[in-house]
Amino acid sequence: MLSLDKKVNLTCIDNDQIAAGTIVRVQGSRVDVALDQGGLLISLQMKKPGLYVGSQSGLEFMIKI
Repeated sequence: MLSLDKKVNLTCIDNDQIAAGTIVRVQGSRVDVALDQGGLLISLQMKKPGLYVGSQSGLEFMIKI
């Protein structure tokens, strides 16, 4: 279940690195996650239940809930 201020791990699909983030907005099938380190905001769209994908700065990210 997604909720505000929930801690999540974002996986970069391009280089398999994992970054910690915090959900700052939930709106329909979209969630916005702020990276804990650097504060970059990444918008992710639900592709299927429990899988969210988005891109930022030329990299693609995903979270599984």
